[in-house]
Amino acid sequence: MAGTGEKRAGGRIGGPAAAVRGASGAGSGGRIGGHGDSRGLGLSRFADLAGVRLYRRNAFAVTGLPANAQGRAVRQQRQRLEARLAVGESWAGDAVSPSTDGYRRDEVRSAFEELQDPRRRLVDELLWRWDEVDLGCDCPRSLHADHDAAVRSHLLALEAETEHGHVPVGNRNAMWGSAARTWGRLLGQPAFRTHIAHRIRALDDPRLAAHTADEFLAALPRLLVSPFTELAADPAFRARLAKVCAGWVEQQAFSGLFFELFEEMVEERTERIEKGVRSAVGLQNTQKYPDAARILLREVVPAFEELGDFRAFLSNWQHEEAAHVVAVSLNNLAVALQRHHLYRRPSESQRRTILELVDKAYEITPDRDAKAIETNWAAIQDQFTHLGPSGSGPHRGDRGGTGSTWVALVMASPIVLAFFLGLAAGGVLPVLAVALVCGAAFWLWCLRGRAGARRKRRR
Repeated sequence: MAGTGEKRAGGRIGGPAAAVRGASGAGSGGRIGGHGDSRGLGLSRFADLAGVRLYRRNAFAVTGLPANAQGRAVRQQRQRLEARLAVGESWAGDAVSPSTDGYRRDEVRSAFEELQDPRRRLVDELLWRWDEVDLGCDCPRSLHADHDAAVRSHLLALEAETEHGHVPVGNRNAMWGSAARTWGRLLGQPAFRTHIAHRIRALDDPRLAAHTADEFLAALPRLLVSPFTELAADPAFRARLAKVCAGWVEQQAFSGLFFELFEEMVEERTERIEKGVRSAVGLQNTQKYPDAARILLREVVPAFEELGDFRAFLSNWQHEEAAHVVAVSLNNLAVALQRHHLYRRPSESQRRTILELVDKAYEITPDRDAKAIETNWAAIQDQFTHLGPSGSGPHRGDRGGTGSTWVALVMASPIVLAFFLGLAAGGVLPVLAVALVCGAAFWLWCLRGRAGARRKRRR
């Protein structure tokens, strides 16, 4: 077999038993949307509002009441809306409410109930526009303007993603950046904390007095980024995830949240990788190669590519470990198939599968596996690339394949040409010297081109 000049693919580079787990960021506080600590403090409204509908469910958006409405004003508005909904199916809500189809009777009734609990009311108050209403505080006017700008920019970004698909992607990304900057700036202002403390005193309820402004401030950032868990379920948005979230990560109030935010989504994909690899290895060991290839290429690789959408929120070692597991699994199956077809020609479909497996392994492999997998890639490419349709053409079992013959002829042509040119000029030694130099130069040029092609394929 050595006389053919073809290389055997190297041995396996380690089984894919290493688990791709623990792909989470800092802390184990659970999913962002859960706000488990807020529930313990009696601030369960943060958890109830979490998600893409956080502004649509806002009690002030639903009822149309101003932020300073209390007592008699709330009761009168409730009576008006109940009378209206007794003859109609819905009402539009506040003038800037993000609802496109209005609010039904049960939604309106529920919103008024929220206003009865000052702990829940204050959360909604902080997440709706204040306008020019008198909240009895001594805040600088600029603080109220900054607050309303933050609410408006965040609301518009969410509305653009969930309701108005005609907004160009570039504009939507800019909206998210504006929301991150305005909320980040507001949360960093001491005057905002002072305002929350004032509202706790002004609402004057023992249930609310048990809490501090710092508790509300600590829970707000988590609520504001909670829509990303729902939005990231959409592949189109997930492809933009790193770009959209970059502006939020830059803000101190949000910088530590995103590892935890996507923990559950990352875990789900790593579990798909683990499960798929285990299944594929079992099928490979029983020589059910087509089924093993299908699982790796149609289930494991897509899960790994989805994991790449969260790359900005994974540590280097976590992503590298996932790449190692997937690349080794692909490589090992390609090597098994290469050996399986050592003396039996593959069909065209089988040939393409083998090449797809080894190409994907080479593309995904981390640096620590690159040398071994590149060796296998080169050997399998040499063996299977020159096969024609339906397995025709040279094969490893054929001595002196056409591919090798053409390579030899092409590499020998400069030597032959130089020999005859030198012979015409006279002298045997100059002829041999020129021929050897030209041949060596051309041979090195071919090797350089081949290595460049491999590097380009990996990129």
